[in-house]
Amino acid sequence: MKNFGARNVLFVSVFCFLLLLSPLRGYSDSATVTLISVGGESSGPGYIYPYYFSVNGSADLTPLMCISFTNEISFGESWTATIVPVAGNTQYEEAAYIFAQAYAPGATETTMLEAQWADWELFDPNDPTLLADEPAQYQGDVTALLNQASLYVKNNSRSRIYDDSEIYLPVAGSWPAGDGEPQLLIGDPVPVLTPEPGSLILIGSGLFALAAALICRRRFVRNHSLQGHESAPVVQT
Repeated sequence: MKNFGARNVLFVSVFCFLLLLSPLRGYSDSATVTLISVGGESSGPGYIYPYYFSVNGSADLTPLMCISFTNEISFGESWTATIVPVAGNTQYEEAAYIFAQAYAPGATETTMLEAQWADWELFDPNDPTLLADEPAQYQGDVTALLNQASLYVKNNSRSRIYDDSEIYLPVAGSWPAGDGEPQLLIGDPVPVLTPEPGSLILIGSGLFALAAALICRRRFVRNHSLQGHESAPVVQT
């Protein structure tokens, strides 16, 4: 029984050690985003998707879409964003559907442009500057895409598209003084995965406690069995 207990402790110890070294990450509810460059073509007064950001200081840049037309950002500007899931919010779900058209494999520049203007119009529908700057030749397609998004969300309360992106909400006061409010962003949730050592330690502690409880229980059962055997009367035949 002692050998069995030792094997359990060794197994749990190795498992926890590997867990700490593994690439598993826990979701963070916020992230620091920094605008590094713009990959999209210009359209009217601004650029379209993709905007490339460093998330939490990562050297690997993340393409995100700016979905607030009225707000402005500049290269090198950093701020904190709260990460919000798309599912459960109709406007966010429609934005996710539109965004999915832009990042789909093989999406053309025109598709990206129409998706960009559609998301801008979704969040700032009455902005006179937006309505004036939106390229006339694309307005029909933008309107059609907005209608498609609305219809899709109505008919798909649960869709994988909603899980493929998240909203980055600027945290008030986290951007440089004097700058206007940063853009509202939508993009892939994977880049905001950050290590959570506290959670891993908690898991490891729980596994150790479970192993210890199992060992103690087995020893209790063994000792109780031996005591019962010793006190049992000997039957003479």
